[in-house]
Amino acid sequence: MEEIVNRVFNEDMLKGINKIPNNFLDLVVADPPYCLGKDYGNGSDKLEPNDYLEWSKAWIDAIIPKIKDNGSFYIFLTWQYSPEIFSYMKTKLLMINEIIWDRRVPSMGGSTRKFSSVHDNIGFFVKSKNYYFDIDAVRIPYDKETKKARTRSIFVGKKWLEVGYNPKDLWSVARIHAEDPERENHPTQKPLDIIERIIRVSCPEGGVVLDPFMGSGTTAVACIKLRRNYVGFEINPEYCEVIKKRIKRIKSEPSLFAAIEINSPYKNLVGMYDI
Repeated sequence: MEEIVNRVFNEDMLKGINKIPNNFLDLVVADPPYCLGKDYGNGSDKLEPNDYLEWSKAWIDAIIPKIKDNGSFYIFLTWQYSPEIFSYMKTKLLMINEIIWDRRVPSMGGSTRKFSSVHDNIGFFVKSKNYYFDIDAVRIPYDKETKKARTRSIFVGKKWLEVGYNPKDLWSVARIHAEDPERENHPTQKPLDIIERIIRVSCPEGGVVLDPFMGSGTTAVACIKLRRNYVGFEINPEYCEVIKKRIKRIKSEPSLFAAIEINSPYKNLVGMYDI
């Protein structure tokens, strides 16, 4: 599988998905077009609603066989279409969570005929009850005040107090603003913090992550940082150039490429990030 691992293919994922064997992926992180009319350099976000839902079913169906039995599938959506798509996915997979991403949008402007939309919906699905989930990898440390308040003897030695608490299903992470140093030339770039959390908790080190709509390359960057392998598809050649540049930058950080033994059949490839 060396010909597909740690590569991003400049093609439609529906045309390229059969490059990936069945039962191969530990994790899927999908951030598809939302059908909101965004300009991705093509018409992918400008379908009619019914066409969008049928297209969504097609690419979801194509991916599911590629996931391992203990694998996971995260999908970013907007409230307009998440009910229909989540309902469809629940006929194929087990739904574990609906995560609300609060984008921390500033309180200014917005519609005067409805409440301003300031969140995305993230569906967390698995193929079986035996799914991989490393909660300790994403626990949030308690602050000093909380630890001090738990000094009574009944709390002494409690693991949860030392390692931190389980993140809830409301994730408050600021969107990528125009002046953010993380910002790339992509209209819907997701924060690295969110993608890293998903990968840490739902993919073992050395595992394989698929991003079928790679966009600005955030999933690839997160995988490189976290010592996971990735496979991606991106239909827009301009975004592929963005991904190349991001990967080149991250490769230039020598601390990321210290010699580490990774429990993966692709460990000799970790560090090779070709488009």
